[in-house]
Amino acid sequence: GGQPAGLSFLENVEKECLEEASLPPEVIAQIQPAGVVSYRYTTRKGLSTKSIAVFDLEFPEGMSPICGDGEVEEFNLMTIEHALESIRTKLPLWKPNAALVMVDFALRHGFISSEEPGYEELQTLLRRS
Repeated sequence: GGQPAGLSFLENVEKECLEEASLPPEVIAQIQPAGVVSYRYTTRKGLSTKSIAVFDLEFPEGMSPICGDGEVEEFNLMTIEHALESIRTKLPLWKPNAALVMVDFALRHGFISSEEPGYEELQTLLRRS
């Protein structure tokens, strides 16, 4: 969700996890801040720059998020490897900012090797402001 005035990034992600994914408080309490991803895109008014606060959360075995407030159409749980393959081969199915966050996660957790072509460029572009 958007970042409302008066809430910290952590308070907002906790609120969104409850509202959009119906996560219980004991799971929400495990959220870990993981940095910021930045991206740019062209609009009719010119270049727009956005930043996304990123958080990591490992779900307990067998847990699935439940659409809570109607803002999320569905959740698709998949392995990291499957998500990366989907981004490589079916990128139009991904919301652009969600794909960026997934790639950031994969980079930070070693699922994309430093030997992979474009590794350094990905690292740089995701943190450009």
